Amino acid sequence: MKHLDSLQSDFAFKVVHWQRLAGRHKLAWQNTRDPYRIWVSEIMLQQTQVATVTPYYERFIKRFPDVHSLAQASLDEVLALWSGLGYYRRAKFLHACAKTIVETHEGRFPQDEKVLAELPGIGRSTAAAIAAFAFQRRAAILDGNVKRVLARVFALELDPQSSKSLRVFWDLAESLLPQDVDMPAYTQGLMDLGATCCLQRKPICTQCPLQDICQAKQAGKQEAYPLAKAKKTLPLRHWLMVWISDGERVLMVRRPGQGIWASMWSLPSIEALPDTVVKSITESNSKSLSAPFHNKELPVAMHQIWRDRYHVSINQETFSAQSAAVLHASLKPKVKLEYALNLEQSFTHFRLVAPLLRVFIEREPLSNKADRAKEPSLAYALNSAAIGQQQSLWLRMDEALELGIPRAIRKLLEDAT
Repeated sequence: MKHLDSLQSDFAFKVVHWQRLAGRHKLAWQNTRDPYRIWVSEIMLQQTQVATVTPYYERFIKRFPDVHSLAQASLDEVLALWSGLGYYRRAKFLHACAKTIVETHEGRFPQDEKVLAELPGIGRSTAAAIAAFAFQRRAAILDGNVKRVLARVFALELDPQSSKSLRVFWDLAESLLPQDVDMPAYTQGLMDLGATCCLQRKPICTQCPLQDICQAKQAGKQEAYPLAKAKKTLPLRHWLMVWISDGERVLMVRRPGQGIWASMWSLPSIEALPDTVVKSITESNSKSLSAPFHNKELPVAMHQIWRDRYHVSINQETFSAQSAAVLHASLKPKVKLEYALNLEQSFTHFRLVAPLLRVFIEREPLSNKADRAKEPSLAYALNSAAIGQQQSLWLRMDEALELGIPRAIRKLLEDAT
């Protein structure tokens, strides 16, 4: 790193001056010292763009205006408002953190960034942002945007993901902290630079206040920093997801408390498929629900897997009488079947490919009022603790959209309504 001392002396001043003149000042979560609102926004903004976060943030704050209301809510309510925003572990941590703040800290956010970082779901950088914005604490942040700015300005030829490199980034971020400068302006300025000027692709260097001290720009190698992560091929996992419908309602089941889509509502699934079925799925070119599947034998084979797997689960206590009746109906040999879509999503360690088997069951046998009365209405469930005790729900598709459901499942239901 060349001329580090001189670069550091100008760095903070340039960032703060630029932020006050050209930075962002009208975001929904700005112009407040409320640590609760700052915290919610920081969690939502992790790996998510501002334009996506804004409507979610506004709805969330309207429903949960303070940490006490969030702590008192059910996890289902929190997940329902989070549904579609992705990275759902954030919502679970948000809920757990609110409970911890109320129960352990008497509803007050700790001011010290080190204490904040020990709370559920709050890491070192997020803790520093909360401390800087809410309490004017002198604490360094290091999110992806800031890391990119530092890598370019100081031409850091480091793998930004390695633990050794992270220590270098953190040490540099700490050394750049201003002594007597507006910490919120400095912290926001770093975020704004990475989000609006120092873009990952095609950075707008002409608008950047650091262009005259940026070593990457001087060498004409802006896009060479940070060093690109080594690409890795994610292993594939194949599930079978089953959409059971009578044309109006759909069966939803709660996912386990750990793992993918933890505690969320989803379509019933089988998380392992025989190699023969996987091969047939791989060879399929089917792309949408409207495109008929050319292999008429595959839906039948998938249905047989469904029948073999789920018949042993129907009478367990986790299923209500109505849901059990729906499952029984879906297992009948002569139900109408359709397969025309592969649901796909990448996770951290693998890529999911889930063929969707649609099973159409007759509405009349399931329309008995006595049976339907056993299934709590969604309006009741979402406003009480009752839904937390439910493991399955037979709902209209528009009602299902009010649940905390994964984004991929939400899109399926939205397209069908």
